[in-house]
Amino acid sequence: MPRRALPLLLLGLLAGCASSPPAAPGVAPDAVVIVTVGGAQLYDGDATVPPTLNLAIQAEGITPAAVDVTLDRHSLPVSAGSGEVTARVAPLAFASAHSLVVAIQGQPAQSFTFQVVDRTQVSAAAWLSPSGALVCQAVFEYGPDQARLRAVLPGASLTWLDPTHVSLTWSSPPATLSIPAGLPAQFGSVLDGPLSLPLGSLRPGELRRATVPPPPPAPPGLAVTLWSVGTAASGASVTAHAGAVAVVSPTGWEVQPDGSLTGSPDATGLAAAAAAHRSAWPLLANGAAGSAGTDQLLHDPAAEAELIAALVAQVQRLRLGGVNLDFEGIPGADRSAYTAFAGQLASALHAAGAGLSIDVVPHAPGAVDAASAAYDYPALAAAADRLVVMTYDEHVAAGDPGPIAGVDWQAAELAGTLPGVPHSKVVLGIPLYARTWTGDRVTASGYASAVAAALAWPGLAYGYDFSAETPELSGDPGGVPAQLWFDDAQSLLYKIAAVQRLGLAGIAAWRAGFEDPSFWAAI
Repeated sequence: MPRRALPLLLLGLLAGCASSPPAAPGVAPDAVVIVTVGGAQLYDGDATVPPTLNLAIQAEGITPAAVDVTLDRHSLPVSAGSGEVTARVAPLAFASAHSLVVAIQGQPAQSFTFQVVDRTQVSAAAWLSPSGALVCQAVFEYGPDQARLRAVLPGASLTWLDPTHVSLTWSSPPATLSIPAGLPAQFGSVLDGPLSLPLGSLRPGELRRATVPPPPPAPPGLAVTLWSVGTAASGASVTAHAGAVAVVSPTGWEVQPDGSLTGSPDATGLAAAAAAHRSAWPLLANGAAGSAGTDQLLHDPAAEAELIAALVAQVQRLRLGGVNLDFEGIPGADRSAYTAFAGQLASALHAAGAGLSIDVVPHAPGAVDAASAAYDYPALAAAADRLVVMTYDEHVAAGDPGPIAGVDWQAAELAGTLPGVPHSKVVLGIPLYARTWTGDRVTASGYASAVAAALAWPGLAYGYDFSAETPELSGDPGGVPAQLWFDDAQSLLYKIAAVQRLGLAGIAAWRAGFEDPSFWAAI
C-alpha cells in the first residue's frame, strides 16, 4: 500500500534567518501550499493525492500578482481568497503522475512531484471454518465508505477488523459475494471492480479468492520449464502435466570439487518428458560441494574438463535436450572463472546438439550482494541459450514474514538484472511453494497442504499485500502468532504478466508437486 512521504512545509524561509532574501511587499515569508479537498497537506512524492485538486497558498497579505503556479508546465490561473491565493485544477486521472511548481516573489520556487490516488483494489476470500461455517472476508487497498458498502450488501452483517478489512456473515449466505465498482474510498478514490466471489460448494481445506482488478491472462503459447524432484507429489504432477510444458528439468545431478558427476536425474521426470515428447534438461547443482568446493572446481582446468566430458556423454546417452546449470553460493571472486566455465560448457553442449540454460540469482539496481556477485548476466546470457532469473525468495528469514516474490520486488530485481541481456533469452523463475512463519520457525511446503493447515488456525484472518499482489493468512495456532504467505494461480498470473510486458522467453516453475492445482488451467 503506498506510504505517504514525510510532510514538507512549503514555499517559505523562516523569518529572522540572516540568509533569507527579503520577501516581496505584502508577501509573508512563511507561505504554505495545501490541498484543500479534505483539508489535506500536499506532500512532495505523495501517491495518494485526490483526483480533484484545489490548491490554496496561504500567507498574510498574499496577492495573485505575487504567485506563479504551473502544473505539468502549464500555468494555472490564480485568484484571491481570504488570506490566500487559490488555483483550481480540472479533475485528474486516477494513478496519473504530475509535477507542480509554485513560485512566490522573493522566495525560491518550490517543486512537487505527486501521483493521483489509484482506484482502490479489493481482494476477498471465503473458506469453511473447522466447524463447517462459511467465513468470508474482504480487504480494501484504501478504506471504503462503510455505510455505502453496507448498503450494497443487503442481508450481510459487517464486522470491521480495521478500516480496510471487513468480515462478512449472513443468516442465509448468497450464492455470490458481489461488490460493485465505484463506491467511494479514502483520498477521493473509488472501488475498482466489480468484484464477484462465488460462495457455494466450498470444500474443507479450500480457500476461494477473487481480486479486482484481476490479473491479465497468461500470454498465449507460454513456454514453461518445470523442475521435478524425486517425491511422490512431484512425480504425480510432472506425469500429469508434462504435456503442458516445453521443458522438464529433473533434479538429481551434483558436481564434486574434482569434477566428478554424481547422482542421476529424477527418473519420473525423464519418463514424463519422454512420454509427452517434451525436451528434458536435467539440473546440475553444486549443492554438496558448497562455495569452497565450487571455488576448487573453477580453478582446476582438469576437473572442469572431466565434468564437461561427463555431461556431454550423459546428454548423448540419455538423448537430452540440454543441461540446466544451477550453481549457487559461488564466491564473488570467481565471477570471471564461472563465466569462462559456462562458456566452455555451452560450446561443448552445442557441439553435441544440446543446449544450456543457466540459473542466476538476481539483484535490484545497485544491490549486488554475496548471492548475486558471481553472475555476469550479459556474458552468461551470451554463452547460454537461456538465462533463468530466479525471482524468489524475497522473504525467507525467521522474524521477517512477507511475500515470497511480490510483483513490486520482482520488478526491481528484473530491473537490476536485465540490462545488457537479450530479453528473448530470459526465463522468469516463479515460486509454486508456500512459506509459514510460526513464532521463530519458518517452514516451506506445497500450496495445498499449507493452506489447509492454516484454515484450521484459531483467529484466522485473510490479508492481501496490494503492492506485492500476494495473499496471506494469519492466526494463532497454539497461542503462537503465525503467518502463511503463498501464491496461488491468481497471484502467479500477476508475476507471469512480466513475460509479455518485457518480451521474455517464458517461465520456470519451482517445483512440480507444490503448485495450486488451478495453476495449470490458468496458464
